[in-house]
Amino acid sequence: MFSSRPFYLAAKMAGKNDVLELTFLGTRGEIEIRSRRHRRHSALLVEHNNARIMIDCGADWLGRLHTIAPTAIVLTHAHLDHAGGLIHGAPCPVYATRETQRLLKSWPIRDRRQIALTRAVTIGGVRLKPYRVDHSIRAPAVGYRVSAEAGSFFYLPDVARLPNTATALRGVRAYIGDGATLRRSMVRTKHGILIGHASIATQLEWCANAHVHRAIFTHCGSAIVRANARAVGTIVRNLGRGYGVDARLASDGGRLRFTCIPRAKKPTGVPERLAKGQNCELNV
Repeated sequence: MFSSRPFYLAAKMAGKNDVLELTFLGTRGEIEIRSRRHRRHSALLVEHNNARIMIDCGADWLGRLHTIAPTAIVLTHAHLDHAGGLIHGAPCPVYATRETQRLLKSWPIRDRRQIALTRAVTIGGVRLKPYRVDHSIRAPAVGYRVSAEAGSFFYLPDVARLPNTATALRGVRAYIGDGATLRRSMVRTKHGILIGHASIATQLEWCANAHVHRAIFTHCGSAIVRANARAVGTIVRNLGRGYGVDARLASDGGRLRFTCIPRAKKPTGVPERLAKGQNCELNV
């Protein structure tokens, strides 16, 4: 169970440039059922300095973007639960891959920014590196490695398979993944391509193999949304313990904050690389 109180991946507050704050605007997948904790389609707000970057904007956000006031919107793919809130346009630049922009070409989005799969894009001091993942044939998807001075995380709300897992997840402080199913795989093969949703258990194995010790799951499926929040939260935490990962479920309004330790003056005899103050830790 992911509390609405923020988790802190930090040692202490530093300057504003050293803070990366995430808000889970929505955590529900493409399902009919809703709950108080999982009411709106999965979307994440990333705040850094004056940037307010919204990752994904599903149909539940149609007509509600003024309440978020994003300075940029970044899309993982073109399914309606991730992009349907933009059918009538957007109040800010919309970043997406060429395939996703093509699928949305009839929508009145005035400021389109194309993201190349071969390089990262920087928005307001936040670096986003796309990684192609298996999920859908009609709407090719990516996950994003998101980083700033305060820390880094990998955001992947819809996934059947993450190729080159070790490379994609290397060094990130947290993995934010697909909560469609707890243990049962929802992956199938179509035309030789994997589509659907990997289980939380499978994604925890990815994290363990890549030495990522924190995992939060969004885009929650029916089994999670209709379950008792405390009971299903315990199941996820226990699954994580089996892989040596601190695993939680996100909920609408939940927050995650990364901050960096301020750089201290280099003591005599200490190498420069050890005086940078780059470490972060989790305080619950």
